[in-house]
Amino acid sequence: MTTISPTRVSMYDFLYQDTKPMLSLLADAAQLSLPQARLAMDASLQAIVSALLVYQQHHKGQAVSKKLFGRAAVKELRQYNSMNFVTINATLYHRQDAADAIFHDNECVIKASEHIASNIDAKIPQVQILLTSLCVVVLRELAILTEYSQLDHDEINKWFALQPQFLSAKRFDVSQPDLASAESVAVSPDSIEQSTLLESSSDTEQNASDLPLLKAEQLLDTPPAFDTYWYELTSFKPENQEPVQDMQMATGNYLKAIGRSPDNLQQGRHNDMLVFADMPAIALPHQRWLLQLAKISDIYLSRNRLRVNSEPVNPPKPPLVSLGLIGGNNDNIPATISEKPIEYDAATPLWKNPVILIIILVISTLGALATLKYQTQKSNGHILATEEVLEQEVIKERQQQDVAIVRVDDESSTEEIATDK
Repeated sequence: MTTISPTRVSMYDFLYQDTKPMLSLLADAAQLSLPQARLAMDASLQAIVSALLVYQQHHKGQAVSKKLFGRAAVKELRQYNSMNFVTINATLYHRQDAADAIFHDNECVIKASEHIASNIDAKIPQVQILLTSLCVVVLRELAILTEYSQLDHDEINKWFALQPQFLSAKRFDVSQPDLASAESVAVSPDSIEQSTLLESSSDTEQNASDLPLLKAEQLLDTPPAFDTYWYELTSFKPENQEPVQDMQMATGNYLKAIGRSPDNLQQGRHNDMLVFADMPAIALPHQRWLLQLAKISDIYLSRNRLRVNSEPVNPPKPPLVSLGLIGGNNDNIPATISEKPIEYDAATPLWKNPVILIIILVISTLGALATLKYQTQKSNGHILATEEVLEQEVIKERQQQDVAIVRVDDESSTEEIATDK
């Protein structure tokens, strides 16, 4: 099995690592020192994530996808594939619009800037520039992540619902020992390339050698503990913060059936399956869309696309995830006839059947030709009838002109005859 850290689906952890290369640019834009800018970025990300959770809680995933991730400012900023002065200038241009969309109130932005400025000994306008600029970047990065992962509105809602457990104080309290152990492993150069073993669960009673492995760098890069002040400022009310154990996933027989049990490793099967590693205070459902989101997040972070660099000639291709990695059994053993489901050909709609379309076309053409022929014959017959009537009238006229009745007087005719003699 291939394990992946649960923090790969945490918005806070993702944004913390994703925006690290922008530190110098944001510090220059806000005229802050690098230590001040680092502290301001950490607090700003917490405020933005909290405001996003409030927005989703009020408007749901469809509004998040269309009104936040689909904004014109986000679309314009997505044209850039690297961070430089051109990109940061476009970010500064749209920063206020993005901040108003996330926080809904400029007064909330001012209060957040005041709180951060008082903690880092900076001026409020300086912090406000950095905070609002991060709003644009956060929307851009989350929009890219959701598009690459092909999340629908319902999956966006479920993704947001998982976020409070990554921000709980319990998660950061129990993560400190893991971080210390990871640092001790990282001291040795030979052990950096190896994975650290997770503690075995009392429920599974598995040996340490059978447990999934996590890379040391996945535990080293932990963001600062979340400040609950941002919940108060944004009026966010966490729901179901306590992780709920997936009982279906905890069942041993079910784990064996779907190939997520270490017992299957002895048979050499399902070694390439992607699963979430265990993490204290974090419980994630092993669902396909969430595993795909985690893997794409991991690939996206490895590309380090927000580093200061010139714009590449060709934009990078979207990360692809093997369906076999997250889809279950990937054996090459063919299934028996009894195991193969019966597949029925779906009935082709009438309007897609080419034979029916040809018949309709022929009938329509013949009907049109028949109608045209009928109209033509009817018109020609009317003309012939009119010509015949006219000819008959002309003949009658001629007959009347050729016949003349003449009366001759007998006396006058006799006198004319005598005279001629």
